[in-house]
Amino acid sequence: MNTVITVNLNGNAYQLDERGFESLRAYLDSAEAQLASNPDKAEILSDIEQAIADKCRRYLNPHKSVVVAVELDRILAEMGPVESETGETAADSEGQRNAPDTPQSRADAPRRLYQIREGSMISGVCNGLAAYFSVDVTIVRIVFVALTILTGSLWILAYILMMFIIPDATTSEERAAAHGQPFNAQQLVDGAKERYAEFRQQLRRERRAAAAERAFWRGERAYEEVGYATRVVAGFMVPVFTLIGAALFVVVIIAIVSLFKTGGIFDWALPPEIPVWGAIVILAIVYQAVHMPLRAASRASYEASAGQRHGWLAAADGVLWLGFAALFFWLAYLFIPDVRSLFESVPFEWRHPLDAWHAF
Repeated sequence: MNTVITVNLNGNAYQLDERGFESLRAYLDSAEAQLASNPDKAEILSDIEQAIADKCRRYLNPHKSVVVAVELDRILAEMGPVESETGETAADSEGQRNAPDTPQSRADAPRRLYQIREGSMISGVCNGLAAYFSVDVTIVRIVFVALTILTGSLWILAYILMMFIIPDATTSEERAAAHGQPFNAQQLVDGAKERYAEFRQQLRRERRAAAAERAFWRGERAYEEVGYATRVVAGFMVPVFTLIGAALFVVVIIAIVSLFKTGGIFDWALPPEIPVWGAIVILAIVYQAVHMPLRAASRASYEASAGQRHGWLAAADGVLWLGFAALFFWLAYLFIPDVRSLFESVPFEWRHPLDAWHAF
């Protein structure tokens, strides 16, 4: 008569004999010790327990409810040792550095066809076929689309049949078999390391994006020291861009006022199929299409000229823009008869400030 112990493997209850329980506890304790410094220790141990539970299920049936020590030893041999962060295995730590590899670790694992749900677009059939034939899943999907077109959509029926016939890879061992790889504990550790590395890279990208966004709203930009000649040219271009922007603004405003008063832009009449509001919308779109790159070039000149301390330059540029805009309005009134007649057609209350300015 043997003592039977019930264990909980990641939420799965199994019965082991006493010697098998001792072997399992020693294995899990060694794995936990090797993973002490791993940030994903709890997740890896949970996956290892789940994998052992999946393997234990093979030895159970309606007439057998206990996994004996010999069977558990075979399961642990298939799982293999767990390496620490330094590459030392549990067997190494116990003085078994020269222990031979198990047959399972030396032999190629059988390759089986499964549906792989992770990263699938529909059910995972293409993922499973790509893993089975060791090709890129994109190639399999292109072949499926081509066959669907060539067979008049009959290939869709074949896909649906494969969805029902090909089983899902639900366990880590089945996912490894789908790629023709032997499944062991070290694969769980390596997979967790890859996931952790991807997580850290994603976290770094998110932090950089958040820092860039905060800098944007604070009005800061990444600034690298530029040469003296570049700074001089950038400083010269600031008022040039401002002058062009102010002139463009004045032209658009005069054109819009002309559209409202005469239904055209001075001597140019609108085509009959274009209403006044449509012409104004077109003007606004054209203005934005020219103004946005001009504004971006102006901001780049700020940064190249003054770096992160370009706030004062932007403020001075705003005042300069107002001055240029007022100057262009005044010059247009003085030297362009059409603008003057347009001005004289507006109500007196709107004309009075410019009349006083012209008299001055």
